Amino acid sequence: MRGFLLHARPFKEHGLLLDWLTDTRGWVRMRQSGGRRVKKGGPSRPPSFVCLELQTAGRGGWPVLTAAEPVESLRFLHGQPLAAGFYLHELILRALRPEEALPGLFLDYWKSLAMLDSRAMPLSVVVRRFERQLLEHLGAGIDWRRDVHDRPLAAEAGYRVGLETGIVPSVGGVPGRVFDAIARDLPLSRAEERRAARDLMQSLLADHVGRAPFVSRRLWPSGQGEKPDGGTD
Repeated sequence: MRGFLLHARPFKEHGLLLDWLTDTRGWVRMRQSGGRRVKKGGPSRPPSFVCLELQTAGRGGWPVLTAAEPVESLRFLHGQPLAAGFYLHELILRALRPEEALPGLFLDYWKSLAMLDSRAMPLSVVVRRFERQLLEHLGAGIDWRRDVHDRPLAAEAGYRVGLETGIVPSVGGVPGRVFDAIARDLPLSRAEERRAARDLMQSLLADHVGRAPFVSRRLWPSGQGEKPDGGTD
């Protein structure tokens, strides 16, 4: 089983509780004995943002992590990409149910990490792309390019997303070019359009991740441009 570490927390005296996104079992929680001890040759906390081959032991309750070996080079995110990576982790933990296998999401997350690491694509686009893919994996995806009447969206017209219908025309709604940018993974140059894309994605995700603030937003320094969820300061 392969996995990415999403979150770690203290457990008992020296142990850790580890949350993973895995390729075959989705979100899985494990125990690691001695993961907080600073001892040469002892177990250590597995690294984040890198795919690991996992071995476990035990049946019932939380399995015990016995080995975690990288299957790729270690990936070290810093600054804005790090904040974006933590935001993706929060999305996954809040959206998925335990032991819900979504192999496609595992691969999409892996690709997103590579994009954050390379900076080949603006961070807000990487995040919107993953948000859109997450909605699709949760069975809540929409056709981003056509309205409920199967008409192509007009770039300058306004639209909104009906809860059960799809995209419908709406005076003063989100411009069609914003929907097109989300569909095609394109950057938005205007701050108000990036905010519109952020608010749109958050509204669509709310039923799946809740409306509580994301802790990862606190990691984003003020005055540093786009936030990991596509917003701006």
